[in-house]
Amino acid sequence: MINRLYTEGQKLDVAGLNEITVLIDRSETELTEVGWNCWTPNQDGPPHKHNDKSQIFYVTNGVGKIHLGKDVFDAKPGSLAYVPAGLVHQTITTTDERLCYILFNVFLNPQKEGHLTFADHIEKVKQIRKQQALSGKVEVDNEETNFEIRPAKFIEDINSYSKEENAGSPIMLVDETDNRLHLKLVTHSPGAVVNSDNLKNTEQTIFVLNGNASITIENETEEIKPGKILFIPSNIEYQMKVSNDELIYLCLSALTN
Repeated sequence: MINRLYTEGQKLDVAGLNEITVLIDRSETELTEVGWNCWTPNQDGPPHKHNDKSQIFYVTNGVGKIHLGKDVFDAKPGSLAYVPAGLVHQTITTTDERLCYILFNVFLNPQKEGHLTFADHIEKVKQIRKQQALSGKVEVDNEETNFEIRPAKFIEDINSYSKEENAGSPIMLVDETDNRLHLKLVTHSPGAVVNSDNLKNTEQTIFVLNGNASITIENETEEIKPGKILFIPSNIEYQMKVSNDELIYLCLSALTN
């Protein structure tokens, strides 16, 4: 079990364009990777794509625009974007403040782009990203996408889901079952005791939005609160005890086999 605050971790500079704080490194997991991605103010980020992973962005602060293929969306705190593998996408900041989001990566295969760590990956691609930003052309990467690209998804504000919609059962935000991932918005009532579902061959990442709880795996207990990222390896069962406040979190599941 990994339990970290989303603002703390190794900082990776991507050619002055953005800074990624490593929260869950690919070297620690089977298919998952998580970072906090902050783009510098007043800039057009590089148009680019990833053929070997799907991504989900959850905006924590700042405003700007997110391009998903030919569609453009206004991003603000609470916005969520699903970027399927192979889709050209771009982040644009429009003010004097950074635009930051939790970046969930789910790899399509255990090779994880052929890079051992997040830092290794950034070192290999940062100059390409700089050229893409300067030219505005994705083709700088010289990579072809030879598969059908899934439809993207953008949610303006996940907080707009009413309590009635989210009462009793999780809300499915992203469902890519045959490509081995889904993301749910989960709410638990104050004082609830929750046992995990069957997590056979499934690793989970939890990002806490509201409330506090303790989570126990075997003899290890950790406290979680807003801003915490929790990673649970596959085939591990856990119990969660919610405190006196309603607990709300994003839960990413990646099927590992």
